[in-house]
Amino acid sequence: MDVLSRAIGKGYRGLDRFRGMLDNRSIEVLMEEELERHIKQGKKKILYIGTRYDYEKKNMGLSFEHYNFFYTLLNMDLSLIYFVSDRLKQRFGLEKMSKILREAVYYYQPDVLFYCHYHDWISHDVIKEISEELPTKTVIWLSDDHVNYESERAVWELFNLVVTTEKNGYERRIREGFNNVFLSQWGYNHFIYRKLNLPKKYDVCFVGRCYGERENFVETLRKKGINVAAFGQGWREGGRVTQSDLIKIFNQSKIILNISFAWTDERVFCVKGRDFESVGCGSLLLTKDTREIAEYLTSGKEIVTYQDMDDATEKIKYYLANEGEREEIAQRGYERVLREHTYEKRFSDIFEYALKM
Repeated sequence: MDVLSRAIGKGYRGLDRFRGMLDNRSIEVLMEEELERHIKQGKKKILYIGTRYDYEKKNMGLSFEHYNFFYTLLNMDLSLIYFVSDRLKQRFGLEKMSKILREAVYYYQPDVLFYCHYHDWISHDVIKEISEELPTKTVIWLSDDHVNYESERAVWELFNLVVTTEKNGYERRIREGFNNVFLSQWGYNHFIYRKLNLPKKYDVCFVGRCYGERENFVETLRKKGINVAAFGQGWREGGRVTQSDLIKIFNQSKIILNISFAWTDERVFCVKGRDFESVGCGSLLLTKDTREIAEYLTSGKEIVTYQDMDDATEKIKYYLANEGEREEIAQRGYERVLREHTYEKRFSDIFEYALKM
């Protein structure tokens, strides 16, 4: 079987890679023609590396990083060079993609290279060269640090600054003598998630995939007489929720339910972007009572938290019956996330810290 036949057999990704193999443009031309540039004269330059598509698949929609990270950076008072890693990897392969990145850093001389880590895609030698030899500050944003601390060590140790949302990961690095670490947190993109003052259509909504404890939690609430509208893959209400539908659902809900936990060897409750996105749409958030969420939003004042199923049931019924109190808490939460928990605020703090190093 020849190369073209193998590429056709692998579908559009194989064809993209085949075209990339035949592409005889020089590296500097690829850098000039394949990267997206949003230049504002006299502004700090950020070279952002992130994926455009969810799980690298167009049919899955735009990725979380694209909606929240890219669109926030695009709206900030910065010059932005967008290095779309999933598209470049699929088209040109890892080696050529890394060469394009190296060329871009030498050419554009960004103040900060900001990498939203998804897979170990970029050549370690290239990152090491940029971090150690060039003025550009390299910053990596880690997701799921509680799971991947050791498995991703070979990557994050290469960067000038490691950003984690996990306090344990932050403190562990400090104990190990790795001082170039910054504790941040998920937030929300207030340029997209916003309060629309729509009529409230749903008593309680939950948005997320249907599996395990999530399904049990929602179904138990329904059996207790609470009308929960659940959206996402696996629920009877339908499949994947678009961003426009998500924003509308949040705005139309009296209470937004968050069931937030991640799995390692045991259940770990984490702060997630959903905690801020929902509040940023102006509705009341009901989420699990944890030490972590209490550091960012105050229960009973800006959000409402629950201890267990019975507590969640009682509080849902109370706040459905007390509209004035519910809306006052929602408004205070909205004002606080807009003031303190946007990605614009998160990134401004990170870049300021990195540039002072």
